[in-house]
Amino acid sequence: MANESTAVKNEGKIRKIVVDRNACIGARSCSIAAANTFEIDDENLAFVKPDPSKFDDDETIMKGAEACPVLAIHLYDEAGKQIFPKE
Repeated sequence: MANESTAVKNEGKIRKIVVDRNACIGARSCSIAAANTFEIDDENLAFVKPDPSKFDDDETIMKGAEACPVLAIHLYDEAGKQIFPKE
């Protein structure tokens, strides 16, 4: 994923969030479901907000990722294993 937005968290089950901006279609479902984590930019593409301390809780982040109709959001655990979407 060359064009991506990434953030790393220091706590919780979800430790890394990646938005594949090449796959994103700008549906906005992620930013509606998890507004403290995801936002839509001027290009109508999702990105991960810059301050992990203000992110939604893990359950809400997962709901934001699950809301993406094209699965452009990938979530990883503390071991680096992809937990969404399931590989």
